[in-house]
Amino acid sequence: MVKYIHVDRCDSTQDLLKEQLIAHSENEFTVSCEHQLHGRGRGSHVWEDTPGTLCFSMNITPHIKTTFTAIEMSLLVCRFFEVEGNKLKLKWPNDILTKHSKKCGGILVQNFQHQYLAGIGINLFYEGTNFGGVYDSSFQLDKKSWCRELSIFIRENRYTDTVALISDWQLRCAHINELVSIKEGDQEISGLFLGLGEYGEAMVQNGEGIHRLFNGSLSLI
Repeated sequence: MVKYIHVDRCDSTQDLLKEQLIAHSENEFTVSCEHQLHGRGRGSHVWEDTPGTLCFSMNITPHIKTTFTAIEMSLLVCRFFEVEGNKLKLKWPNDILTKHSKKCGGILVQNFQHQYLAGIGINLFYEGTNFGGVYDSSFQLDKKSWCRELSIFIRENRYTDTVALISDWQLRCAHINELVSIKEGDQEISGLFLGLGEYGEAMVQNGEGIHRLFNGSLSLI
């Protein structure tokens, strides 16, 4: 049985979820909030909380190939909004883009006490220049209901076939067969983005051959 917890504010829904799992490790949880004060993204990035932002975390079983877990989560979020009539795009490794190619969502997956925690942030609407929103205009938002429905969709539509996951992800990829640059630490590789490898890595081809990158920040050239 899944338990749903929604609070007015918290530092991080991932931290709130960890507290619940320490006390009730046998349960499945989705925890969400109206206001997240210190949301985290990949690496040192911070996820900004706005009036149109959904922030929630849920404990999940990993994908059959664990390295695909965050990729699977981003794909399922994308598919949820397709059902709602909004076609979004995906950017490696786990960013969600609007139809105008602005970032509107991201996924953070952590391992905690032999469980996987998926932290999900998505802008339903956003008034600013740095990011975008799923919808072009703002509306009255019931964050509790949206987070619950989105988490239910994710739990009910998990992939058991990695090949199908790769195919569905690449159909929605914003930069398949495009020139990209991927930077990881001091290393930067540029070339043609071919798609996902067998472990979810980015495959980039240039004059030196095919490079397989497992982490990093991707930008279009």
